[in-house]
Amino acid sequence: MLKKETIKNIESQLDKDIDKEVELIKSEIFYFLDKDLDMFFLKEFVKHYPRKLLRERSEVLLDTVLNYLMKEILEQIRTKGSDVQYAFSKENLREKIKEWALAKENRYNPSILKLKEEETIVEKTITVAPGIVVSAGGLIAIASAPETLVLKAIPAVSTLAGPIYIFKKIKEKNKRLKKIWKKEINSYLERAKKELKIWLIKVIEKFEKELTDFCRKLGL
Repeated sequence: MLKKETIKNIESQLDKDIDKEVELIKSEIFYFLDKDLDMFFLKEFVKHYPRKLLRERSEVLLDTVLNYLMKEILEQIRTKGSDVQYAFSKENLREKIKEWALAKENRYNPSILKLKEEETIVEKTITVAPGIVVSAGGLIAIASAPETLVLKAIPAVSTLAGPIYIFKKIKEKNKRLKKIWKKEINSYLERAKKELKIWLIKVIEKFEKELTDFCRKLGL
């Protein structure tokens, strides 16, 4: 009952909807990345939060495509007799397809964003001055002097190196790291766009199949 031109128009609109949703996800992630937050927290955030948002927005997109499909079908059903309208209502096609699409074996399941080897810099300590090692999170961990000295706070090393210099080096490292992460996020989200489109096309195909079966049963 759905014309090829209708399907083509729905798919074209879906491209725009997917772009919009993914752009909103990117904006939200970058908003936090641009804040001066703990780098260990940000690393976990970058790895897991995009996946959470994609899962949430995929359900929004699923509802959107089902709305497009139902709108087209309902306009055609209105021209049919009351028996056909009742049978279609009883079929509950929209909910049947949604349940199928969200089943464990069919649902969209994005992967966790995997960071490249070079990005593990956040797990390493940063040498900012001779004898001073600072963790990527910003706290001074060890100072190699004539004897190894464990330092628990930045004020304790004020006589060894200026805190301003230390923070400058940390910020430079963190800034470079965030640039790497942003590139990774962009690549990840571009892949997600393609995966979402493939998943939603499968939803459309499933809808068409169920609709065809329904029409055959009624001899339409």
